[in-house]
Amino acid sequence: MAKKDGANGKGGQFAGTPADRLVRLWRNNDERFPALLDEVLDANRQGVIEAALGKMREEEGYDFLDEVETFAEAVLGTDEHGDPIMTTLFWLVLEVEGRLDAPPPVDTIERALDSAGLLEKATDMRLLPLWLDPEPLSYLEAADRRVLLRRLLSSAAEAEAFVREQDLLADPEEGGTRLVGVVGLVMEEDPEQAGEGMPDPLNLGFGGEAGEPEIDPIEQERIRQAMAAFAEAVSAADPRVRRCEPVGGLNDLLDFTAEGVWPDDLDLNFDEVDDFLDITGNETGDGILDLTVEETPDGLQVRAFNSDGLLLDERGFDLTGDRAAEAIARMKRRCRRVGTV
Repeated sequence: MAKKDGANGKGGQFAGTPADRLVRLWRNNDERFPALLDEVLDANRQGVIEAALGKMREEEGYDFLDEVETFAEAVLGTDEHGDPIMTTLFWLVLEVEGRLDAPPPVDTIERALDSAGLLEKATDMRLLPLWLDPEPLSYLEAADRRVLLRRLLSSAAEAEAFVREQDLLADPEEGGTRLVGVVGLVMEEDPEQAGEGMPDPLNLGFGGEAGEPEIDPIEQERIRQAMAAFAEAVSAADPRVRRCEPVGGLNDLLDFTAEGVWPDDLDLNFDEVDDFLDITGNETGDGILDLTVEETPDGLQVRAFNSDGLLLDERGFDLTGDRAAEAIARMKRRCRRVGTV
């Protein structure tokens, strides 16, 4: 059997250009992939990542980029005792009104996160005392995310210099109500050492290989209440802040700002709506659903039909007002027709 060389670039999985090696190691689920990716990210070689993407099939590229971006926002180090520590970027999105000539109340935010129980896995954390513009921030490339993480880990001054270089600051003079971001770091014991996979920077119930929720309804309600307590504490400390939510990683911030929906606007009954559409859709041969929706004082009464007009099921949902309107909008995105009675 031929001997595989290590990271010396002579044959084996590490043969070829850095982009070739990234692709090969990723496709083979090789344990050396994280080490090579860390090397590329820490060297700020975004071009290598782009070249690797160019060598992949389209369906591979999405999964690869998700993994790269996840790695870009987390680095493994050691604490003063030599124990492994994972440091992860996380993001807060805030709805503010008025001038932003004073920095965000980071001390209050840190205390509120701690007291609300959203940092129970963390050994330490820090926030950058700057208001950031979510749009350019959301599109920050993977290598630049790693630079920001390293700078913030080193010092707030270095992180601020990088943020200014990248033109990520929110306009302090802009008035009215708008969304802004705040970036921070969470340090926790290395979750891979504990067999938990990649870290969840805040205790928001995310995790697993695809970042899917892994929590039961009771835990979901606990997190919802903790989020509400956190937001209330921040708003009380700074009257400019109307709403405030931790949103996890940078991709979560992108999804949040694109959808424009606050987590506490979502009712658990939306899950029931989605389940109803999933189940009735599975009963059709072509996946086409037509709905009739009646708004009553008690909520929504929904009837689902297949493409031949056959009634599949009907159900009531305890949704009124703005929540009912959002639920109907969700139905319209998933169904061929939604008629109201």
